[in-house]
Amino acid sequence: MNDLLSAQRSTVSDGMSVREAVEELTVTLASAGIPDAARIGADVIAALLGVARSWPLVNRDFNLDAGLLMAAREAAQKLTSGAPFAYAVGTAPFRHLTLEVDESVLIPRPETEMLVEAILARMSAEAVADADWGTAADIGTGSGAIALALACEGRFERIIATDVSLDALSVARRNIERNRSRLRAPVELRHGSSISPLGAERVRVLVSNPPYVAFSEGEALPPSVRDWEPPAALLSGADGMAVTAGIVRDGASILEPCGLLVLEVDERRASLVAELVMATGNYIAVGIGFDLTGRERFVFATRA
Repeated sequence: MNDLLSAQRSTVSDGMSVREAVEELTVTLASAGIPDAARIGADVIAALLGVARSWPLVNRDFNLDAGLLMAAREAAQKLTSGAPFAYAVGTAPFRHLTLEVDESVLIPRPETEMLVEAILARMSAEAVADADWGTAADIGTGSGAIALALACEGRFERIIATDVSLDALSVARRNIERNRSRLRAPVELRHGSSISPLGAERVRVLVSNPPYVAFSEGEALPPSVRDWEPPAALLSGADGMAVTAGIVRDGASILEPCGLLVLEVDERRASLVAELVMATGNYIAVGIGFDLTGRERFVFATRA
């Protein structure tokens, strides 16, 4: 239970009970045609308090202060305007972390959690016992999800996270501070396009969840994605491959020998990305990984 909840217990509330708040939010959400409005209303309260989703159901008489109630009402209004839940409440879960998010960064996806899991598994299998894993670089870090998860769960010496968006780096910086006590390795943020901020660095792991939607495909995206998430983090040239191709082309100069390249890709283009990686002649052991639904979503390769 977070500091906000603890502070509320020691103050006299001028707001309303959880039950009353959820009922009010339910009316707001239902009036906009949002299904399962009562559950979502309770989820808003839980997210803003930083507690389990079940908490509002068993603490219905807990008094919410006016500040929390105002934030809940604002979140409900955002939801009625079509905002994704994470943007409405300002946070999103990612593996063992809770990350701040806003419209300047992508909302972390379950597929990307699997990407992190695959990196951790491969590095654990290859590393010498008790030795650190060197440096990892996360290209296009956004909220910092991948970089922070690797820093918390891996044995890396350090993580370098880059992004072309200064707004995104501001979000990532706040997430570093938010989760600093959990970091096992420092996370360094750098501004710039693709791998250019890495300069003459050499890294053991180069990972990216780059934009991979073609310009012509943008209108077909779900409204919750198309109208809310940052276009620069979604769209990548006429064929959706521009940013990915640049990372594949230039990444070989950054990776150490036997270093690991890991990319999250569009399921429709996984084979194309794998062929692109092999065509450079700089990588071996090129393979494709699947998400939980069996879609081709990841490309892995080892620097020759």
